[in-house]
Amino acid sequence: MLRVIVELKVEYAAHQLEGKVGVWWSHYRTSLPANAVVTWDQFKTAFRNTYIPQGLMTIKRTKFMNLTQGTKSLIEYLHAFNNLSRYCTEFVDTEAKKLASFKRGLGPKLSMNMAGNKSTTFNEFVSDALTQENSNAVYAASKNRKRASEAGASQSMAPVTSKPAYHPPNVVTRYRPP
Repeated sequence: MLRVIVELKVEYAAHQLEGKVGVWWSHYRTSLPANAVVTWDQFKTAFRNTYIPQGLMTIKRTKFMNLTQGTKSLIEYLHAFNNLSRYCTEFVDTEAKKLASFKRGLGPKLSMNMAGNKSTTFNEFVSDALTQENSNAVYAASKNRKRASEAGASQSMAPVTSKPAYHPPNVVTRYRPP
């Protein structure tokens, strides 16, 4: 993360704007008094009002609130969580809130396995959860191999019955001259 002092945040961000967004910024600046200082909060508000409509914010917030791991891997869930959390910063503005929001959406098995976890930081919890998810996958794979092995062993011990040989019926064909 780039550390920029608050007074220079707007200048730095504005310098990064290109294309249509750069044109928007130029027009926005001309609508202000000549030497007006734009604060970071003013910049964010103006930018979001232009490029992130309130309706979209509402949709993204709802998606965040309904986000669950479901059939996604933990990494896929983490990416979706990080993407949507940008739209509801009040739920992730502290480690405790971020951790609670993330745990809320975990799948039942992983949630149960992680219930006793004492991690206090988000990154530590995610690391532990990834380790647990991998352990669950290794365990499930070993059980599947054992079942397949047992099924194969029981099939080989079954008596082998042979099929009766095929004997076509005796068909006599007679030659008839034309």
